[in-house]
Amino acid sequence: MLLTIVLVFTSSCGKKQDTGNMQNQTDTTKKQSTKKDEVKQETGTQKSGLDTFLIAGYMYWVPPAILNEHWAAVITGEVVNIEKRRIGATDPNRNEVFGMIKIDKVLHSEPTVEANMKDQKYIRTDALKGFKPGDKVLVYFVNYENKYAIKRDNVKKISGPDDELLGLTERYIGNSQDSMKILENMNEYKAWGKYDKGTASRMMQFYEEKQNSK
Repeated sequence: MLLTIVLVFTSSCGKKQDTGNMQNQTDTTKKQSTKKDEVKQETGTQKSGLDTFLIAGYMYWVPPAILNEHWAAVITGEVVNIEKRRIGATDPNRNEVFGMIKIDKVLHSEPTVEANMKDQKYIRTDALKGFKPGDKVLVYFVNYENKYAIKRDNVKKISGPDDELLGLTERYIGNSQDSMKILENMNEYKAWGKYDKGTASRMMQFYEEKQNSK
């Protein structure tokens, strides 16, 4: 009788210990997947018709310049997901990397026919080659065929709110994207030259030719 009681008690303790271990493993798994679940929960509702994320096409065929075209929208955000890479057949610039960007702040937004950047929480795009989850980014959009699109090399990694490129961008937006404001300030011009040397040089050449013709 005593032996039976001991065996039952031992079995009961083993089950409690196993149950505790399983609970700890479950809690750890839940914590690790919390961020991913939050993204899925918000973006998954688009299937029900809710516009919770915006798909922005990648204009891989255009030159990698920032200032050569009017911005339809500009955001800061964080890369939260990178999907499987799809390799282009012939053009290396066409190597698309799909992923999701969570919008932190909309710096500028001009509504297109189909959407308004101010209403968005996430951006899904295939312009994320070279990026990884956790990267803080500054993204420039143009209006292409009445939709928001991202030109080649127009997703820029930034260090944070004090990043130089972010400051340049905010001032350019504040000046209504007037290139003359860049050309009239040599420090501003030189700073932009770090990020878009080709366009900045062409802008200055045009400016000087115009001044000399007066």
